[in-house]
This record gives sequence, C-alpha cells and structure tokens, in this order.
Amino acid sequence: MRKIAFWLTACFFLANIISSAQEFEVPANYRLNAKEDYGQYEKDIIAAAKWLLSTAFNEQKEKRKEVSAFVIKWVNGSPTVNVEINPTIMDFEEKNPGMLPLYMAGSARYVLENNYSKDMRAKHKAALKGMIEVYESGKGIKKDKKMEKLVKSDEEGKLDEWLAENLKVNY
Repeated sequence: MRKIAFWLTACFFLANIISSAQEFEVPANYRLNAKEDYGQYEKDIIAAAKWLLSTAFNEQKEKRKEVSAFVIKWVNGSPTVNVEINPTIMDFEEKNPGMLPLYMAGSARYVLENNYSKDMRAKHKAALKGMIEVYESGKGIKKDKKMEKLVKSDEEGKLDEWLAENLKVNY
C-alpha cells in the first residue's frame, strides 16, 4: 500500500511540474528599464526556460517567439546573470531557429537556480544539455551535423573537451 501511495504522489508531483512548465505566460506589461526591475522576473526566467525546453519547436510558434523575446531582453540587461554567446552557439541557430534563446534561457536558469553561480563550465554544460535534449526529441527539429557532433561528445562523456575546443572559454 505504501508503494502505491508513493508512486501516486510521485506521478502527481511530476504531472504538476510538467503542466506548470507548459502553462507559462510572459508577464503582462513587464518592465526592464532599471537594474532593480530584473530581480522580480527571475522566477519567470526559470519558468520560461522550462517552457522552452518542454515545448516542441513546431508547436506554439508565436508564443515561442514571445517567450524567447522576453528571455533575450531579460538576459541582455540583467545585472546579475551573464550569458556568453560565441559563433559556435550562433551556428546552432542556422538549422534550428530557437536554439539561441534556448541556450540563453538554460544558462540563465542554471545561474539563478544555483545561487548566482559563477561556474562557467557548469552553466555552459547545463545550457548545452538542454539544447541536446530538445534536439534529440526531434519535435520540429531539423538534422544538423554540428549538433550531431555535440550530441556525440555528450554521449561519449567528452562534453568538457567539446567545450574547451568550441567555446574556448577559460575555466
């Protein structure tokens, strides 16, 4: 009986997480004019990252644009979260538009969920793993040789090497 109660609780908890991620709405009339404006939207950025991760690229395209625009605007002005973009990350956008905002959201989410972490390697890995998850879902995704190399590096446990070679960030 305890096992059944445990599994029912676990299923309810998981369903609640999934449904809350899918129900995200960009805050109405959000303002990002002063440094003080950004803190109040941190939970929304985390929720936006979860929504972008859980929603197929070929579904809710207009909403994806709105959520992406919110994330990009927030990240570009945030006084507490830095997201480094380089040409390699931009390359993923060519075949699958939406990967850049997904990367930015994943980076910001990692920093916010980890007490404003300055661990660049962990931040990049978290963002890349989110991109890999979306890519491997195949939902609205086009095949991309560059992304395939990233996926292979992750599968082989060589994501750190991929980071060193492709992002050239000092850790």
